[in-house]
Amino acid sequence: MNPRALVVVLGLAAACGDNATRPEISSAVQHRNLAVAAGASAADTASSAPSSSYWANQKLIRSADVRLRVRDVPVALRQADSIAQSVGALVADSHMIQDSEDERRADVVLRVPATQFAALLRGLRGMGSVVAESIGTQDVTKEYTDLETRVTVKEQTVTRLRGLLDTRTAKLADVLEVERELSREVAELEQMKGQQRYYDQQIALSTVRLTLFEQLPSRIGQAAKPIIDALSSSLELLGNSIGTIIYLAVAILPWVVVALGIVWLVPAWRRRLLSREAGTEPPAAS
Repeated sequence: MNPRALVVVLGLAAACGDNATRPEISSAVQHRNLAVAAGASAADTASSAPSSSYWANQKLIRSADVRLRVRDVPVALRQADSIAQSVGALVADSHMIQDSEDERRADVVLRVPATQFAALLRGLRGMGSVVAESIGTQDVTKEYTDLETRVTVKEQTVTRLRGLLDTRTAKLADVLEVERELSREVAELEQMKGQQRYYDQQIALSTVRLTLFEQLPSRIGQAAKPIIDALSSSLELLGNSIGTIIYLAVAILPWVVVALGIVWLVPAWRRRLLSREAGTEPPAAS
């Protein structure tokens, strides 16, 4: 037998004999092994679940769309502006529409720091009745990391090209070629940095699109509206007709009086004329 194998066998035999004579030591060793195994299992479970620091390192773009039914749209607009200022947000866009039926609606776009996103939503929900709400999160960590890597590589390329121009040991044609390449690389670098700044802005400021509209009238009121409009039109027509009749009566009355006078005077004059011709004119009254 190999001497090393013999040593291992003897060691195992001694360990078995020692555990048989001192069971309390063997039990302690078993408990320690179980504790170590349990700790390893807990560590594996913790490492498999995302922690808060994991999400803190992610590049997330958050947005929300909220539709609210309110009593008065202008009042709700002022209230939304006040809530936005209280959490450090700003109103990026706002406009109100009033249709032919006097129903008002407002569309508002709010930009809020990502840390105050939930606080702003809580404040807006208290302004009225939430009809619809949707929240979206876009994870751009991979795109952002790739962009950072490309920016770093591009910066190194630009630095090397500038170093070549500083030496100016090459021919003029080569120098001109390097300058053209440097201009192209610098333009691409600035474009990448612009995209990186856009990502930074979208990540730092979340977007909330808010729609406000007033309470619609009841169905009974909607059904009675045509009847009320017809009655109103009828009363207006009746008033116009009465006014026209009065105007005509006032305009014609003098001519009616003149006509009646003529109708009364002409027969009397004719009778008097006939009596004079017959010589029987009645004596004039004293």
